[in-house]
Amino acid sequence: MNRALSTFQPFTSNSDSGEPELKIALVALPYEEGPQRIMPLGLQNISAYIKKNIKQKKSIKIFDYSNLESSNTEQLEDLISWKPDLIGISIYSSHVCAAIHWGHTIQQSLPASFIFCGGPHISLAAEDFLIRSHPTFKLAIQGEGEHPTRILIEHFNTLPSLKNSIDYDNWAEQIPNTVWINSKGKIKHSLDKKLQLPASEWENPLMEYHSERLQNLYFTDRRDKKKRTAIALTSSRGCPLSCSFCAIVAADKEGPKWRAVEAETLVAWIGEALNSYDFQHIYIMDANFFVKKERVLAFSRALHKLRGGTLTWSSSSTVGYLLKIRHELPTLVLQGLRLVEMGIEAGSQSQLDYMNKRVSVQNNIDAIKALQKNNIDIGLDFIMFYHDQKKQEIIDNLIFLVSAGVTEHESFDHYFNIMMLYPGTPVRHNLENSIGEKLSLEKLPFSRDFIDNYDVKKIYSTFIDDFAKPWLGKLEAAISSNLRVLSQSKSKSLKAQLSLMNIYLRHMPFIVLWELSHAKKHAPIEVIVPQFSNYTHLIESLLHRKDEATIARKIVEIGTTGVGGRSGELISKIS
Repeated sequence: MNRALSTFQPFTSNSDSGEPELKIALVALPYEEGPQRIMPLGLQNISAYIKKNIKQKKSIKIFDYSNLESSNTEQLEDLISWKPDLIGISIYSSHVCAAIHWGHTIQQSLPASFIFCGGPHISLAAEDFLIRSHPTFKLAIQGEGEHPTRILIEHFNTLPSLKNSIDYDNWAEQIPNTVWINSKGKIKHSLDKKLQLPASEWENPLMEYHSERLQNLYFTDRRDKKKRTAIALTSSRGCPLSCSFCAIVAADKEGPKWRAVEAETLVAWIGEALNSYDFQHIYIMDANFFVKKERVLAFSRALHKLRGGTLTWSSSSTVGYLLKIRHELPTLVLQGLRLVEMGIEAGSQSQLDYMNKRVSVQNNIDAIKALQKNNIDIGLDFIMFYHDQKKQEIIDNLIFLVSAGVTEHESFDHYFNIMMLYPGTPVRHNLENSIGEKLSLEKLPFSRDFIDNYDVKKIYSTFIDDFAKPWLGKLEAAISSNLRVLSQSKSKSLKAQLSLMNIYLRHMPFIVLWELSHAKKHAPIEVIVPQFSNYTHLIESLLHRKDEATIARKIVEIGTTGVGGRSGELISKIS
């Protein structure tokens, strides 16, 4: 495989003391929420910190299995053949059962290895996970993992007999943020809880941008019409907001809500990485990068000075922070800003209030318009459905998409997203109180099962089961087929017709959901949506096209609809 980024060799100490080399594996498992396109950012942070702050002879490798299916345990051979002494595995709420299975598979093959865990789910539900996974997972680290992992490694290195011990009371107590099960089967916590490493002590995670299964990352720059090799990192942690559905906020509730490295440090990290890696774009994967306006401006100015202003960047923001910097957006674009992932979440005021977003629908529209005005691509984070929803809120969401000019948004995800019920979040607590029982922590509950409103339940089930499942993949394939013909054709007339056809096709999810939401009674989708057969016939014909003349005739017969919104979301691609 040709790698877009050069890689480092595994760390080897220069020590000639004769002490045995300690092997440490940091593992990212399949996320179960779609393919993962970036390196495991948290593991990069831990690896960078450990290499700089532990002097013992050691070798650290990141094993990134996040883009695999959970059934692909045979891919563990590269980890198993390396025979690490310690194995740290990052756990997400979406893959608890798979993580336990993978951990057990690793332990069977490497019975002498010490397996511990951390990650978002452990910060939310460490005790439950250990009960389910013990004795495979010996120790759980809540919150930030750098310092606790360092202490664990130092103890492990000096007390090798711990490899076979089942009673950790005498030493685990000294590791901050940890939970374990002692020899008597009782859950124990270290006294020093929720310790957070100051941002000034974070190490450069970009220097860990390598693994045994490196995923190449790219950014398609529409403005410059270039496909750029890319690299990703986080420069801040937490979020100052309190959105009721957010697992990040729930996991971070006992510490400072937001902290970040200084702008000059972030640019220095990038500059250091440029000496080793080949990249032209930086994905800043913070939950909310735009929190401090002056920090953003200072970063953008300094980054523009690297490599003659040829680097580009993208990041995320919530609406309020984006609006505070809207007048500086033209400058940021000139300095390389290409995409902002926007936490819009809803176009219904009552839904925004339910989510504790603390913005208005007009604020959301203004934020999107500011990005559109400056030709900045938009990553649209949007939750169309949730379990406590009323039908009018779906209609309000659709009206918002028209008002904001994003009905032709490249990704269709925002039409189908339903709120996830993560452990520890207020929306999950409220649901548990209303149904009178605690939801399982073993598997994320399916929000669809808890939709209370009859109309919303019928709209959602028809939209998903009768449209999305049988037709969404075909719709996307038909649009892609059109785009291929467009790129190859020299006929202006044909290009115009195919472009109109794609606009027509892109509106299909909107039209279907709009009609379902306004239906007076429940009926088959073909009855409720008069245009449905036109759409499906066109899709089928495009997937079985024979010549361009046939395509041209079909578009003339069917016509088109249009709202005038611009295509937005830019999706990274892996080769």
